[in-house]
Amino acid sequence: MKSEQDSTHFLKTALDEKLEAAMLCEAKDKNPNYLSVVYANQKFYEIFAVSEDNLIGKSYDFLFDDFDLDYSSEDNIEYVRLIKAIKDRHQSSVIVNISNRESEPSKSRVKIDFIPSGFGQLQDRQYSIFTFEKVQILDRIETTSNEVLLRNLQRRLLGEKVLREVANFIISDFPIKEIAQNIAKILTEHLKVNRCVIHDRHDGVINFKVEHQGSLSRPSLDGKAFEQYLNFQNKFYERFGNKVKKSSVTIVEDVAADHNFLPIEEIWREFSIRSQIAVTTTFNGKINGGIYILQSSPRIWLEDEIELVETISDQFSIALDRSNSIDRVMISNHAMMEKTIQLREALKHEKEMRKMQNEFVALMSHEFKTPLQIIDSTRELVERKIRNYNIADESLSKSLERIKGGVQRMNGLISSVLNLAKIESGENAIKLERSPFNFKNLVDEIIEKSSTLAAGKNIRIICRLDEIDHEFNGDSKLLDHSITNIVANAIKYSKNNSTVKILAKSNDKKVALRVIDQGIGIPKEDVSSVGKKFFRAKNTATTAGTGIGIYLTKHFVEMHAGEIVIDSEINVGTSVTVILPKV
Repeated sequence: MKSEQDSTHFLKTALDEKLEAAMLCEAKDKNPNYLSVVYANQKFYEIFAVSEDNLIGKSYDFLFDDFDLDYSSEDNIEYVRLIKAIKDRHQSSVIVNISNRESEPSKSRVKIDFIPSGFGQLQDRQYSIFTFEKVQILDRIETTSNEVLLRNLQRRLLGEKVLREVANFIISDFPIKEIAQNIAKILTEHLKVNRCVIHDRHDGVINFKVEHQGSLSRPSLDGKAFEQYLNFQNKFYERFGNKVKKSSVTIVEDVAADHNFLPIEEIWREFSIRSQIAVTTTFNGKINGGIYILQSSPRIWLEDEIELVETISDQFSIALDRSNSIDRVMISNHAMMEKTIQLREALKHEKEMRKMQNEFVALMSHEFKTPLQIIDSTRELVERKIRNYNIADESLSKSLERIKGGVQRMNGLISSVLNLAKIESGENAIKLERSPFNFKNLVDEIIEKSSTLAAGKNIRIICRLDEIDHEFNGDSKLLDHSITNIVANAIKYSKNNSTVKILAKSNDKKVALRVIDQGIGIPKEDVSSVGKKFFRAKNTATTAGTGIGIYLTKHFVEMHAGEIVIDSEINVGTSVTVILPKV
């Protein structure tokens, strides 16, 4: 199958090979009745004396601009037949007189052939070919016997032009009210009526109403009068209207002879309404507007006039719903924008509050550390004096050890709170500072620090660190905090007289440290939540804790691109494994 480009080239080549004048036209996507000239052969330019700049893009019917459509002739019959064939996309041949575009005006008898294309992919593009062949020059022959028929055909031809003009407004980007104003003007002038009124209706409310009057000035159908007239039309539609179609049309040739109009007799007399075409437009079963063609004298409405108004009303109904949809989107976007602004303000306020909170936490932590330092230094002073005086009092020594443990725990808690505040602060966030350090020595120091806590519960710590590389590149302070917290939790939640194992292994890519206790365990449903801020398993209520430590531990390990794996069983124990990649 030829490609679209090849097929177009084929058509242009075919035109160049023709002996008669020929032009290639393409239908517009949104207005298929408008055929735009896209190419012509040299013979065409010679016969019609038109330049390429004045041809390409024009409508195919520019050659017929001088046709007198208000005059009945044989040419008009042929022209109307050609227009109908073009609209139906049927091949056709006609013979008409066409004015030459030369300096001395004359008429040429021309045979016109219309051929709609059907070349593969081009069928969707709706290309058409017109050929022109001169026959002879003839004077115009009047055909009075066909005058009535011709005038009817001419009206339909004008109606087609009106529909194309209205379609161009419907598909434009103009506001819906401006589209309605143009349609009202077009209908008033084409139908030669006194006035045309168009309005919308959305959720029972009229947002706009436009009115165009003919040459004679009359009072505008506005205010209370329009409201009464509209209510009358809506009630009429509810009683007698066609609810299936988009547009329900009511034709009245003389309202004075129609008893249905008695309730608004005062209005139609005051505003000179004697005859009308009233259309109620709907979309998805709801009234969305109306078009009213009003004449000040009785009038017999022709079938093509009624059909034209009904067709335009159908198109306008769709345009109304499209406009309402756009309005709904704009309202939704406006509401979303307001919500966004409110959210930004709320976030700004929250950020300010969080900053104040963090500043308060830092201040209070500093204030707490000062008395703790006094307590710890006093404890050390008491211990020295006891040793100097050789006082042997086991209970006093245990009390001093408890004070030391309490101070260490309080310092650890303050450190955790400060680290948490730094993490949640956008300005003073904790940064990863890598440097080489001895990983085994770090773990040994942590075990040494935890020995006092373990001794208090008679817990034995078993270490197997021989399979670990000594050198590691990371932030020793953050990892010290993390591993210390894991070991401290293992001791804190283990039973007295139990064992805590600390195992470590490494390979070329990773280091793994596992801490196994014989404690209370973690419920299965809580394991996935361990590491969330302030979360504590439901079986830890009797043990002191905040849930901050394990949250910070997880955060610091993830800063090293590592992970924590937890495996636990109630009343058996918990295994916590820290896996860190080597850098």
